[in-house]
Amino acid sequence: MSLVRNGRARLALALPRHRQKLRAIKNQEMEDLFEAYALAAGAIESLRNEFPLREELLREYQNLCLDMQAEVIAFLESGPAPDTQPQDE
Repeated sequence: MSLVRNGRARLALALPRHRQKLRAIKNQEMEDLFEAYALAAGAIESLRNEFPLREELLREYQNLCLDMQAEVIAFLESGPAPDTQPQDE
């Protein structure tokens, strides 16, 4: 599974209220964010399996994921970003 698809799926699980919109997004900026989310969520999984647990680093990645979730929600609730709207010619 590609990182974009993985991140989109992980965000759909984390943000069930927005699943439909997440599936429909065709925006390069958001796809970059999906990829980053997949990498950060994967890092969290790896860090949770480490012994000894690196709690500070784990918290950093968890906060990073929460920030990305907030960014996605803001994007979805505000409508399309200006660069995704059709331009009049």
